[in-house]
Amino acid sequence: TRGHRATLRDTDVGAAERAVAIAIERGCPLVECAPAWGESERIVGAAVRALRARDRVVVATGFAGRRGWPPAVGAVEAAIEASLRATRLEALPLYWLDGWDDDWLEAPHWVDLRGALDTRVRAGDLRAWGVGVPAPAAATRVVEAGAAAIATRWSLFDRRADAALLPAARAAKLPVVARAPLAEGALTGALHPTAAWRPGDERATWGPRLTAIVPDLAALAALTRSLPPAAATTDAGRQRLDGLRRHPEVVHATLAELAVAAARAQPGVAAVVIGARAPDHA
Repeated sequence: TRGHRATLRDTDVGAAERAVAIAIERGCPLVECAPAWGESERIVGAAVRALRARDRVVVATGFAGRRGWPPAVGAVEAAIEASLRATRLEALPLYWLDGWDDDWLEAPHWVDLRGALDTRVRAGDLRAWGVGVPAPAAATRVVEAGAAAIATRWSLFDRRADAALLPAARAAKLPVVARAPLAEGALTGALHPTAAWRPGDERATWGPRLTAIVPDLAALAALTRSLPPAAATTDAGRQRLDGLRRHPEVVHATLAELAVAAARAQPGVAAVVIGARAPDHA
């Protein structure tokens, strides 16, 4: 699960604290946070300490780099120290460098950055480090990074990683963390084209996109026991539902369950991260 992501949506801090605690108590093995996501590092670190869960939960945080050029060594070193203070953990179990593309390998300071991260692992500040891949097509050489893990987006609506990234990671025996398996909420089946959003919520601009996927949501309803509410919100969706025949061996109650299960079933995917921001999400 992901911790409090307040910079994107108006998440209640108390609700996020309860969600993280519930997720850990229910056996969630990986919790992702980030310095840019409000108080997420503090919330996650506090929950892990309070529940004495250091040995059963991987806390992942990291540095948000940019495509085309890896971050400066000093900036990453300072960020690691800040994350250690914020989480109050003796070591960060997994530290991401987000923004990877293959041009990083050609940067003159990449070898120094990789060496600095490896030194932190040997010193015990980090247990492992990995890279976050925003564009799988630009990451054909990511297995050369020397990272212990790879994170990328994967959902039933975004399968770009299938072409090369996942096969390469499997061949290199590198675990992959699948992010956004619910497609930012679209695969919950609850978001619909005319939904009302709070001021500043980026989903307020999603109307045309949500309209376009309604027929796909209706088609996926054949694989779930319950009907995704959004599937019947357009004429195209209702037309698809009129001829719907449910699969004879439906095992998933909801579209969200189906979406997460599909991500977990991908060969090479070791963990799936969803954006839990409230107790009922956990």
